[in-house]
Amino acid sequence: MLLSVTSKVLSRVLLIRMTDEGSKPEVLARIAQTTAALTKLKIIWKDKNITLSSKIRLMRSLVISIFLYACETWTITTDLERGIQATEMRCFRKLLKISHIRTTSPTMK
Repeated sequence: MLLSVTSKVLSRVLLIRMTDEGSKPEVLARIAQTTAALTKLKIIWKDKNITLSSKIRLMRSLVISIFLYACETWTITTDLERGIQATEMRCFRKLLKISHIRTTSPTMK
């Protein structure tokens, strides 16, 4: 009895998770969670007593791991891949205190 109830609940959860958009809702939710985690650690990113290598290790273990949780189940499209790369870039730019507006001049080589 319990097994049949559990399988019914599981099948409902799976039906809710599967949409026409593929993995897009899951990826967008992960991006939101990652952004929230990144913001919560703002004090650490600004701390000058913590070395850059320690900050990068913290970024990978505390922020990127949230983003990549269950990523092996995602169906990746080109748009999602660009979004994933943009999220990773935004995390590291925030860590390195590089503005998203900052660009290099074409005359500088």
